[in-house]
Amino acid sequence: MSLLSRIQNRLSRILFSPVPATKITETSSTSTAERTDWLSDGYSWIPDWKQILGSDWDKWQGIIKEPRPGDKVLIATSMGGNSVLTPLESMFAVALTLRGADVHFLLCDKALPACQNCYASDLDTQRDFVEHGPKICDWCFDVGEKTLSQLGLPVHLYGNLVSEAERNEISATASKADILEIQNYRYLDLNLGESVTSAALRFFGKCDLDDEAMKLPVLRRYLSAAMVSTLALTRLFEEHGFNHVLSNQGFYVPQANIVLVAKKFDSHIVTWDLAYRKNCLHFSHDDAIIKQTGEEPNENWENMKWNSNVRKEITDYLSARWSGGSDWQHNITDGIDQEPIKIAKELGLDLKKPIIGLLTNVIWDAQISYPSNAFSDQLEWLISSVRYFKNRKDLQLLIRVHPAELKSWIASRQFAIDEIKKAFGEIPSNVFIIPPESKLNTYQAMKNCNAVIVYGTVAGLELACMGIPVIVAGQAWVRNKKISIDVSDPENYFKILDGLPGNGRLDEETKERALKYAFHFYMRTVLPVEVVEPMPYENAPYRIKEQPLSALNIGADEGLDIACNGILKKTPFIYFAEEKV
Repeated sequence: MSLLSRIQNRLSRILFSPVPATKITETSSTSTAERTDWLSDGYSWIPDWKQILGSDWDKWQGIIKEPRPGDKVLIATSMGGNSVLTPLESMFAVALTLRGADVHFLLCDKALPACQNCYASDLDTQRDFVEHGPKICDWCFDVGEKTLSQLGLPVHLYGNLVSEAERNEISATASKADILEIQNYRYLDLNLGESVTSAALRFFGKCDLDDEAMKLPVLRRYLSAAMVSTLALTRLFEEHGFNHVLSNQGFYVPQANIVLVAKKFDSHIVTWDLAYRKNCLHFSHDDAIIKQTGEEPNENWENMKWNSNVRKEITDYLSARWSGGSDWQHNITDGIDQEPIKIAKELGLDLKKPIIGLLTNVIWDAQISYPSNAFSDQLEWLISSVRYFKNRKDLQLLIRVHPAELKSWIASRQFAIDEIKKAFGEIPSNVFIIPPESKLNTYQAMKNCNAVIVYGTVAGLELACMGIPVIVAGQAWVRNKKISIDVSDPENYFKILDGLPGNGRLDEETKERALKYAFHFYMRTVLPVEVVEPMPYENAPYRIKEQPLSALNIGADEGLDIACNGILKKTPFIYFAEEKV
């Protein structure tokens, strides 16, 4: 269970009396001696910058008092209670300041009526959210302020940018909007519909809201939050004219609205998130990472240095991903030694008949519109696929439901197996399903397949590296790389399926191309940073090391240099890992 889930379950019952939102003093940061329980106390993950910098703390105090004539950078943290991302944003602030930037933060002070820190576990939770809003605002603001304010840099608050009276007026306006209006809602010349809809889908843990009784009031809350954040950011930009904006992830509310406003003011936007690999971060110019990766020119990697040593580096890493040993995200950690034939027999598959694999994503995850998607959402694709294969008795369909349906910290409330049963009454006889809780290894199971169909999972790239033909129906990382068979529309999709089981494994040239792109994706587009060290907790997988200011300055950490140069100079976020092999 994630930190946020623990906080909600624990503190909503017994702990939360409001925490005073006071200005942070030097003595209010949590010391190492007090860091006794990273998993449940809710505060131990806060970096203590006075302790981190040690004897350089006084030097930092002098630096922040000096004029900073460089570009203005807004780090739009917003939800301070994100124990995975907020500490690193404080680290970015230090590093950028050392490079001459004028860094500001943006933090929610309980002013947003909805955000990413909300989800619907049941109807009572939904009703409470509609009536009262987010449950953990006091804690979220408190830890966010403790993390950011200790640095002495400007921290702007949503509540200071949009008055309570204005927020009430916005709420009243949002409360009159119907679903169709919300989906196409424009405010301050910006379309808020996609960010609001995707945020509500995430809240419900579903890819559609058709049977949700509370969908309209929840959508209205997120619309109100999108409007408040858009107005706050507009005023902030009008006053400060930020040259660059750093926002984690870049989708949902309010992050997607941060991107929209930054673009409106012609500010350079950088989105970021943790990468799959330990100690690595992923950055993107101009939009959410998933959107930008799909549009990246192939020329960025096609002509990179490539030899047997580089090839071994990526094949070793891909093998390690089977157990999760090299990554901070561990969805598949079991069964790496399982034999594909034994898996097939356990599932009841007939090895004399062709098998087509199908890998799902978590149904609600990042449900955003992409012009290249063949289907309106993953569920339509899934049901359409099962319906097609039901009538193809010459083929067997092996569906692997994503393990994160059960492991994700946002609890899914819509499950692939349930949706298939709802659509067909019973599972078709030639359709076999590996449920999310199964310990059968996905990669070993897919070795039995003639081809594999994916919607958005990164496993599509890894299967192509194994020589398995991959069909992409959604916005997968491998799309548009001349590696997979990319679907453009439903008619095209079914025409491709008509050609199954296909002509065997990928040719060596395509497999080699897949390995080269995998190296680019996993090794070059992510930036390793030495100033942090891994911690064994999903809710706080990194800790900022104790180190002098020089460790964060130019030339000390190559990955951090690339990140800061990308933010300040708009240079590519590329780490030339092939040169290190």
